Amino acid sequence: MAIFSGEVIIKVRFKDIQVAVGYGMTSAIIKHRCLEQAYAISPWSDIKSQKNDRFEVIVEKENIE
Repeated sequence: MAIFSGEVIIKVRFKDIQVAVGYGMTSAIIKHRCLEQAYAISPWSDIKSQKNDRFEVIVEKENIE
């Protein structure tokens, strides 16, 4: 096993997603769904079948030392 440090920058773009408005939860729901889609593309993901085409996940930068 090795020890690493670094940074991974991931961008998630979305279009035409439906989110209930109110109770201050809108932003939290959007963040949750974006992170969920980032996880869905992981090789070890249990939710690959939930990949949504309305989200585009982009790994912008990987700096691993």
